[in-house]
Amino acid sequence: MSFFDEITPASPDKVNLYMPYFMKSMARRNMLPKAITLYYKGGLTGYRNVANEEQIPFVANWVMRDLPGDMTRCRMQFEENADLIYELSMMNSEFISFLIDWLISCKDADIPDFPQLFYRKLLKMEE
Repeated sequence: MSFFDEITPASPDKVNLYMPYFMKSMARRNMLPKAITLYYKGGLTGYRNVANEEQIPFVANWVMRDLPGDMTRCRMQFEENADLIYELSMMNSEFISFLIDWLISCKDADIPDFPQLFYRKLLKMEE
């Protein structure tokens, strides 16, 4: 059984709080219950793919808040190196969306990673 399959979906009362933020995509709505469960774990590990060759391990931790409009602060550390620690803040609903992306990569590619947009925000390089 994969890590993705082991995640128990969040309760409907928690999911319903976030549902209005994910009305445009059925696929994302279907992943929402597992993303919320993952959010309430307060952290995860994964690998950042660099040039489709090297995988850099990371650990991400965040402060949990209850409402979609609350701000979440996420801290990421790469390669267990104290010099490679980055932080960013965003609304919970946006962060949950990135957790959905992380889950999709975990399920489809078996490589737990965030999308490129997340890293642009993390490194403050977003357009």
